[in-house]
Amino acid sequence: MKKILLISLVFITLHSCVIDASNDPVVGCTDQLAINYNSLATINDNNCDFSSDIVFYMDANAAIFLDQQNVNQLTFYVNSFNIGSQYNNNGFIFSLEDPGCNDPYFLTQTINWSMTQSSSIVWEAIDESGYVWYSSSEVISPNECLNIRLTTKMIKEFHNMSQ
Repeated sequence: MKKILLISLVFITLHSCVIDASNDPVVGCTDQLAINYNSLATINDNNCDFSSDIVFYMDANAAIFLDQQNVNQLTFYVNSFNIGSQYNNNGFIFSLEDPGCNDPYFLTQTINWSMTQSSSIVWEAIDESGYVWYSSSEVISPNECLNIRLTTKMIKEFHNMSQ
């Protein structure tokens, strides 16, 4: 009987020491648009990470114009990082409509950033000799496919402003 009483007393003591953690706050990213969103978080740690895709392409007039200017390679940069190049193989590839971000014929890049829901980027189109054909900035939002189209009008207006 003493053993049962002693075992019962030990069990009650140990059971009363169990901590219920269900009411403890969970710290994490509470923004549902973030790639590191924590659905269990009750306190935002302001450390959310976001992502967006960008696709670069030319319209038909820009492709023809750059070909006439004897451009053989056009390299795109985002925030000074080389994203990739499009090549003039008997003409640049162009699109009449916004391509999808997974279109294999055009340059695509995933951009990551932290803290705020939107971010701005600076992009440039530079040829093989280092000549800057266009430079601009864009605001990107999480989980979007941002289509950046290079047109002849943009190129000509850029060069009129930069002269």
